Amino acid sequence: MIKGVIFDLDGTLYRGKKVIDGAAETLERLRNSGVKVLFLTNAATKSRENVAQKLTNMGLQANKEEVYSSSYFLARYISSKHKGKKVFVVGEQGILDEFREAKVECVEERADIVVVGLDRKFTYEKLAHALAELRDGAILIASNKDPTFPTENSFMPGAGSIVAAIETASGKEARVVGKPNCYPLELIKEDYGLKNEETVVVGDRLDTDIKFANCCGIKSVLVLSGVNKKSDIKKDIPDYILSSVAEFNLPLYP
Repeated sequence: MIKGVIFDLDGTLYRGKKVIDGAAETLERLRNSGVKVLFLTNAATKSRENVAQKLTNMGLQANKEEVYSSSYFLARYISSKHKGKKVFVVGEQGILDEFREAKVECVEERADIVVVGLDRKFTYEKLAHALAELRDGAILIASNKDPTFPTENSFMPGAGSIVAAIETASGKEARVVGKPNCYPLELIKEDYGLKNEETVVVGDRLDTDIKFANCCGIKSVLVLSGVNKKSDIKKDIPDYILSSVAEFNLPLYP
């Protein structure tokens, strides 16, 4: 029996600024049936609180505790695995907000860790600064390696493009805390007591959402409203395929 449904956001519940038709009704239907609805995004530009507010403003009811963003993964990972370490951030306000709440210290020099997320003001100077910190011994941690993200009509470069630049310059490989790494599921299971067999992921990307589910041992649903189509399916194979989240319902059938 499925007790928790984890939804990706961009490409799954909305695309750019446009809500996917039927998304709000699907969330309401699941909640009314007693299923725990959670939101899981590799985006690190906003804090959990801001993501929840954005969803609510779009007509998709959400609260902070239901949101798992990679800005939050970074904050929890560093505060638990690297407690007391100083961090140089290549990223946006969402990471800084979550780090402030988790009491992770951000610095401009002599950092122990270089953290990288999507940064829409990324410059050559930031690349050079990150390189200098890494050459001085800092370790590299990334929110995700998504190469792109969908907008209403096209795609934009994702955090992975920035991570790749820093990896190339430094020769260091980033530790990724977002999907498809299983760290987000560890947090969700810890917070809500869900078991693998009680949980399903719904997303639009094979290389993150579906790979995440497969690597972590939970069921997956690919929706065709975002990045990937049926013809893209090769190695990261979903358990179910739907045209959009509007078709999602429980119980699931093969």
